[in-house]
Amino acid sequence: MNIEWVNVPGGNVTLAAGGYLSAPTTDEVEAFMMARYPVTNIQYAAFVNAGGYTNATWWTDAGWAAKENEQWTEPRYWQSSDWNRPHCPVVGVSWYEAAAFCHWLSAVTGKSAALPTEQQWQHAAQGDDGRDYPWGDEEPNVHVCNWNRYVDETTPVTHYPDGASPYGVMDMAGNVWEWCVTGWDSGIAAVFDEREARMLRGGSWSSDSVLSLRAANRSSKDPNTRLDPRSRNLVTVGFRCVCL
Repeated sequence: MNIEWVNVPGGNVTLAAGGYLSAPTTDEVEAFMMARYPVTNIQYAAFVNAGGYTNATWWTDAGWAAKENEQWTEPRYWQSSDWNRPHCPVVGVSWYEAAAFCHWLSAVTGKSAALPTEQQWQHAAQGDDGRDYPWGDEEPNVHVCNWNRYVDETTPVTHYPDGASPYGVMDMAGNVWEWCVTGWDSGIAAVFDEREARMLRGGSWSSDSVLSLRAANRSSKDPNTRLDPRSRNLVTVGFRCVCL
């Protein structure tokens, strides 16, 4: 599995209020490694082709139950040429599918792969200087990220080198929202089975507000969410992994 990892040093991160936080909170983050790019279709295909949707080993109990009940055999838009280009981020995956991929990735690589906590995600995007966006404090434009429907689709994950974070992590604003492991209501930063909304970070190609793209912006969705197939504008959620 060809995933490029970036070393992210330890530091402090200040989270905005919302969900389990009633006020802004500063946390310490230990050093970790993060995937330089969101998981792409070609990377996710390795999981699909290895029987990832037929082996309960990789799934939580609730995730496997959702997969069986909904008869998932692949991401929602897997057969759509609009969204399945090899080097674009995978979309149409629930939090359960993202967590299963990370569990499988740990087994095949021998690394301890996981979805990032929201603290890890924000620290990798923002660094220690409290910048507004991964690239700095200037508002986004067409040279640093895919947003506001200027492209009107996902783009290859290497397409915006000028939008890199302080640690060289790419595509952390725009293109696709990214699942984090953290629960929105409980703040639990581990895989668990309760059907609690999970944290989303980063904004997407269809975000029309710069607020969505800010490194500190926090949002959430039900872990079962693969988004509405009736609206092309909702094909917006993917993920990336960390390695501890």
